[in-house]
Amino acid sequence: MPLYRIHHATTYRHRTPASAAWQTVRLRPRDESAQICLEFDLDISPRPTDLTVRTDYHGNHLHVFTVRASHREFTVHAHSLVRRTEPVLPMAALTPAAAEAGSLAEDAVLEGDFLLEQFRHPSASIPRLDAASELARASDNEAPLLAWMEELGAVFARDFRFDPQATDVSTPLAEVLRLRRGVCQDFAHLYIACARSLGLPAAYVSGYLLTEPPPGRPRFVGADAMHAWVSVHVPGTGWVDYDPTNHCFAGAGHIVVARGRDYADVSPVRGLFNGGGQHSLSLGVTVEPAEAAAE
Repeated sequence: MPLYRIHHATTYRHRTPASAAWQTVRLRPRDESAQICLEFDLDISPRPTDLTVRTDYHGNHLHVFTVRASHREFTVHAHSLVRRTEPVLPMAALTPAAAEAGSLAEDAVLEGDFLLEQFRHPSASIPRLDAASELARASDNEAPLLAWMEELGAVFARDFRFDPQATDVSTPLAEVLRLRRGVCQDFAHLYIACARSLGLPAAYVSGYLLTEPPPGRPRFVGADAMHAWVSVHVPGTGWVDYDPTNHCFAGAGHIVVARGRDYADVSPVRGLFNGGGQHSLSLGVTVEPAEAAAE
């Protein structure tokens, strides 16, 4: 079972001193069937005057704190040790057809699985778009759901290009469709829009990728920052994670931090500053095997 050490550094630099900060961070990896967070530590500077730890509605870990010292630079360093195993995928042929899966999800909701319903409809960052519906229906909807997920991923690989200069965190999804360019957040939102257009419950996942892959395997796109992928609920199986940026099902190198309806639910760092004027933000992420980190 692979062990990974993760270092996530966030730094804000202000033009003028800020007198206070109120912040919420989602940086502790989740405990799930395929992973467990063995260690987690936050190093915050200036030191907060208070810090509360809790979980949000989706089961993500929240650290909420206040900084009351005057500062021009504000840093959050998160250190994690995670054990991650390869998720077990069902045989594609044993999953229902994509066209049928939406109706099965609706039946599950009517029978009492109400949590699925929130992932079947438009959300703050994922509106209903005709172009996304057309993209979803261009794949073989009569194919088993896992095969459909791969086929849709192949469309992304063919028609969309990873381009960190093309979009930012506020770029509308309709613009991503027009540009056919974007980053992992954009592709995750678009993939979810396609899945939801068929009535499928689909969630947004934020996390990390192994910075350097094992020998002989290609390097993941987006491995130097937080990454995003999707999770689709497969009737009879449960949630299955897929990475549309790298066109693969999530594996042992995908470390889950948070799950939600879209990016707005899982933002890693969010908050307010009092004063400070304009500020710049820099991020740095390193994920490596624990053995290598100890050398």
